[in-house]
Amino acid sequence: MIRKLRLSLLFLAAFVAAGCSVYHPQAVNIPLVNHRGDAQVDLSAGLSTWVLPDVVTLNATASYGITDWLAAQAHANYGFENAYGQLALGAYRRLGAHGVVEGYLGFGLGGAWREGVSTSSDDADDQAAGVKKYDYSGHFLLPFLQGNIGWRDLTGAHIDLAFGFKVGSYRPDFDYRSYDSDGTLVASRSHPYTSPSLLLEPQLQFRIGGERLKWNLRLGFAILPDFETSAHNLTYDWFTLSSGLTFFL
Repeated sequence: MIRKLRLSLLFLAAFVAAGCSVYHPQAVNIPLVNHRGDAQVDLSAGLSTWVLPDVVTLNATASYGITDWLAAQAHANYGFENAYGQLALGAYRRLGAHGVVEGYLGFGLGGAWREGVSTSSDDADDQAAGVKKYDYSGHFLLPFLQGNIGWRDLTGAHIDLAFGFKVGSYRPDFDYRSYDSDGTLVASRSHPYTSPSLLLEPQLQFRIGGERLKWNLRLGFAILPDFETSAHNLTYDWFTLSSGLTFFL
């Protein structure tokens, strides 16, 4: 049993090391701001996947109700081989006793990188070129619009339920590079990735706890329709699961 567990962990580690993810759904708090002075700080850890989990991130979001209708938000995350941050400004409106609808205009900036990864490519051209290692690096810009709708403080357990939908323009600038056994760059097997794509990113959120502190759980999904046609040997994570704590100040 222990041996099987070690082999499974070794296989998972090898698979994670082989990933080339340049985007993952962001674990951003859906605040459901509902009054002036509504201040929230959200901390979580996220796990993203495309086939198996390959990106772990630490996430932080701060949200604030500036006026009776205007709200602002800042978010940042770090995944050891990737990083992302965004700022957003928006409007909110209460719907009855518990409901809230929000709309945000924002801008994000992120990057991803990996160096000197050994490869066992089955690609005939890679084999002919003697490709032994690869790396990639770059960044992306992300202007976006996001709409949120949900309900706060349902029942005595202060349950929050929310749905968010982000629509953005993913604008990448990445380079994928291959190297032979001597560490020499194989120019014919190096590929830039600069083609923009529409981004669709739905998100579900659940929070429960007290008036000042709640546990949160989020599911995020990403769709980049134009990605596969232009991103050589790169991929993106389509799903992120995150969990953490939301503080109401």
